[in-house]
Order: sequence, then C-alpha cells, then structure tokens
Amino acid sequence: MAQTATTSNRRFAAVACVIMVIVTLSIACIFYWLYETSKENILAQWRNETQQAGQKISQYLKMPIDAVSFSAVTVNAMQRDGKSHEEVGRYLVAETSIYSSIISDNTTGVYAFYMGRYLDGSGWTPPEGYKPMERPWYVDARRNRGAITLVKPYRNVQTDTMMMSVSKLLDDGESVVSMDIFLDGVQLLTENIAENPAVRAAIVVDKDGFVLAHSDKSRIGTRLNSGNETDKALKKAISASSLKRFEISPDDTRIAFGEPVIAGWHTLLVLDRHRLFRSLRTVYAASGAFLLFIMLTGLVAFLYVNRKNEHARRLEDEIRAAASIYMAMFRINLEEDAIVCVQDNPEIRKCLGEEVARYSKLAADMPDRLAAEQSRDLLGPFLDPATLDERLAGLDSITQEFMDMEERWVRVRFIVIRRSAEGRLQRVLMAFESIDEDRKRQENLRRLSETDLMTGIRNRGSGERLVRKCMAEGRKGFFCLMDADKFKSINDTFGHGVGDKVIIAIADCLKKAFRDSDIVFRLGGDEFCAYADGVDSEEIADKILQRLFNNIKAIQIPELGTRQISLSVGATFYPATRRDSFEEMYQRADTGTYTSKKTSGNVSTFVLQETETN
Repeated sequence: MAQTATTSNRRFAAVACVIMVIVTLSIACIFYWLYETSKENILAQWRNETQQAGQKISQYLKMPIDAVSFSAVTVNAMQRDGKSHEEVGRYLVAETSIYSSIISDNTTGVYAFYMGRYLDGSGWTPPEGYKPMERPWYVDARRNRGAITLVKPYRNVQTDTMMMSVSKLLDDGESVVSMDIFLDGVQLLTENIAENPAVRAAIVVDKDGFVLAHSDKSRIGTRLNSGNETDKALKKAISASSLKRFEISPDDTRIAFGEPVIAGWHTLLVLDRHRLFRSLRTVYAASGAFLLFIMLTGLVAFLYVNRKNEHARRLEDEIRAAASIYMAMFRINLEEDAIVCVQDNPEIRKCLGEEVARYSKLAADMPDRLAAEQSRDLLGPFLDPATLDERLAGLDSITQEFMDMEERWVRVRFIVIRRSAEGRLQRVLMAFESIDEDRKRQENLRRLSETDLMTGIRNRGSGERLVRKCMAEGRKGFFCLMDADKFKSINDTFGHGVGDKVIIAIADCLKKAFRDSDIVFRLGGDEFCAYADGVDSEEIADKILQRLFNNIKAIQIPELGTRQISLSVGATFYPATRRDSFEEMYQRADTGTYTSKKTSGNVSTFVLQETETN
C-alpha cells in the first residue's frame, strides 16, 4: 500500500511538474508575445510621428511652390503681351502683398529676373555688382527648364537661419520668377520632436545628405558624416530608398526612421533603443511574479491585455479617421474582375447602383453615372482596367480629377495593394476624395491675383488679357479709356483718403453702366478702361457713356462739398481696319481722351480711324 501510494504520489508529482512546466511555458509564451506586441506598438507610434513630421514639412513647402507657380503663369502671360518692366514690377509688389498675408512670415516675397532686369516685389534694392544670372535661384531654374525648382538651402548669416529659394523658368527660356522662404519652422519642428528623451536626433536632409535642420543646431549646414556609423547608415538608406520611407538599425543601441518629403528631402528620427523600450522592463518583473503567484499575475495579465486591446482599438479608430478623408473606397481583384466596397458613400452608391460585382462593367458605366458631361472623356480612360497595369508600372498610386453630376470636384485614386511575382497587378484600391474646397481655394487665389485690390474690379493685366482674347476670337466691340479730370488736385486739396474714395466711386459707376459680361478694369491711378463685347454702333455706345456720365454726376462724397467729379473719355470700335491691333485701338482711344480733356465736364470723343466726332 505504501509503495502504491508512493508510486501514486510520484505520478501526481510528475503530472504536477509537467502541468507546471506547461503552465510556465504557456505564461512565458504569453509574456513574450506581449513584449513583442508592446515593442511593435512603440515602433508604430514613432513611425507615425516620423510620417506626421514629413507631412508637416511638405505642407510648409507646398504654399510657396503654389505661389511661384501661379505668379509664373501670370508673368508668362504679361511677357507674351509685351508688358514693361514697370508693369511687371507692380504686379510682383501686388503679389507679394497677397502672399504675405496667406503664407504668413516665412517668405520675403516674389521677385523675378524679367527680360534682362531684376525686379523685386518686396522693395529690396540689390547692391552694386549684384548679378542675378549668377545666383543659384536663376541658374538652377534654367537648368530645370521650366519645372518648379527648390534651390539648395543656405544659411542666412544675418538671421542665422536656413533659407531656400523656389524658382521657375518662364517660357522665353531667360526670365525667372522666384521666392525666398525661411526654414526656421522646419528647425523648430526638429527641436520639438527632440524634447522626447528617447530621441537622439531629429534631422531634415536633402537627397545629397546636406543637413537642412537638426535638433543639434551646430550640425545645420553640414553633411551626414561618412565617418559616423549612424550618419553613414542613414545616407546609405536614403540612397537606397529614394523617395520611400525606411526603417534601419545602425547598431544595437539605435533605431532610425526615414520619411520622404517634397524635392527628395527626408525627415530622419534617430532613437535610443534603451530609452525607447525602458518601460517594457516592467514586463519582466510581472512575468516573474506571475510564475510565483498564478492567480495574481493572471489578473494583471488580463488587465494588461485589456489595455493593449483598447490601445489597438484606438489605433484602429485613428486609421479609420485617416481613411475618412475618402468619400468611398473599393477593393478591386483584377485577376477575378471582382470589386468589393470597403468604405461606402450613399451618393456614389446611388450613382453606381446596388449591384456592384464586376469591375470591367462598372468601369464602362461609371463615367455616365458619376461624372458631369465635360469630365466623362477624362474619367473613362482612367478607369479602364485594360491599361491600368501599364499606367501603374513603377508607381504605387495614380490619380485623376473630375466633376461629378453636381459639378463638384472629386479626385479618384488607384493604390496598389498587391503585385504578382512577375510584377503584374493583382489587387488595387480605388478611392474617391472630395477636393471641391481645395479647388475653390485655388480659384479664389487666382481671382485675387486678377483683381484690383482697391476697387474690386479687374486689374490691368487680367482686363487687357481678356480684351486681347476677344479680339483674337474676332468679336467686335466698343473700347474706351477714362481719366478722372483734375484728380491730382483732389489728392492735393482733400488728401489721398478722399482720392481713394473717388477712385472707388468711379469704379462703382463703371460697373453699373456696363453689363456684367463687359470687361471693366483699372489701368492704374485714376485711369480706367472698358470693352463692351458686341457693341459696334456709335449710337448704343453713346447711350452707355451717357448712363456712365449720369452715374458720375450722382456721386456724393461729403468731403468734396460742392466739387463735382467728371471724366474725360476716349472711345473707338474694334475692328477699325482689316489689320487692327490692341495697340492701335488703345492709341485711338488715348487720342480721344486727350481731345476730351480740352473741354471741361463729362466729355467723350470717338476716334474712328482718321476722323473724330464729339
């Protein structure tokens, strides 16, 4: 019996030992999984931090790039129209005033080398011997042949900050529009990130390893040191990854993340591995306690897992929030010609219909169901699955913008999910994003650049451009120049504030006298111009001018007292000859204005080729 009991006890002890070993191994596996999960969550947070820093820097640079692009378009048009240096200079001053309010204080304004002469919108006067054609902003723009150029940054000795130029070559191949911006915002971003004890260095470099911003200010303006193992590994990773994000471990003590930015720049974070995972030491202490006190550590493990699951849910919510910028998303299996809705949108679903199964059929029907008529020719080829593989060769994403049935702007994007071993597309994500607000913002910026800021009517550049367009299309019209009589004496007697009120009042009278479809603009000072499309009768033109004169007589400005405002007008018609031009038409109207000034009061003079009529 004793021997049997002993044998039984030994068997029980053996079973207990086996159970304990199994439990211990199970607990060890669980805590190892928790440890690895925690490490991955921490790394994911820093990957996200690096990505956000890259996005902030890209946004910081995007507005100056857009500003130079818009300005270059207008200066190109002015150059084609033969505008003088003075006219272009005034335009640059106006643009600088606009951008200084939009881009805040990180720019010195717009400047240009225009037809052999340097023009500056901020009023800066170059020192003697300054040669624009030898400056990097000009040389690099010429080298890039019309593409937007981000010139290699340099240190401003006066402010001890990094600066860079954004430039663009104009169509004549000689003139360049440029803007300088300060990179102190980028430097501040690196310093803020480096406040975390786990960060050894926060760096922004260009594609050649030139340091643009660094949490250690002494490194700004240097290059990644080939003698430093960490710098060497970072430089190698930048060259290998090109414009893709990367993650490397230069040695056992460091982890580094890289995120691409505009113009081949990279945001780099170098982290201290020891500090990064210091919090995980508690896991080892918990695992030891768990082996000794199974029940207690079981509860701790439950709470810990629950906390991790909650963290995972928060991360999922953040990912879902990031995806919410898209109106709808569809996953497409190109091999099976199948499409599945990932994120639904009632409006798009209504347009596409309830049954969405085969992508090839959907791609054929979608332009007619979803796009406005003028956008269907753009959307159809973009959705074509037969050419999608070729168009996405070597790319991760392509986009196309179109107008929907409600004439709102939408961007559709294809994103590669998976390719075969041979590189053929297998699965892609099709995402729809509303960009109507961005389009409206861009249109507002364009409208501001074409508007006279004081009066609200068109400025000289945009007005003259529209008149020339009408003439080029062969549309007849009535053209007139207007000059306020004795305006200088109003400024001298009553002050420039009253003079401004007079200019604004005249502009309002012009808007009331002419149709909305007519072109009314301010030439500058007290001079205005108008072109009435389709009006080729002197009788009708005279009625328009009389309506204008009646409006002028009705102007009431208290500061002027009994003094009346009057205009001298020179008028003509287009065309006057078979080879009539804008310059000839302008000269005829200018001659009429000169004649009208000889008579006081609201007077108009028509100049029809060689004859004049009052």
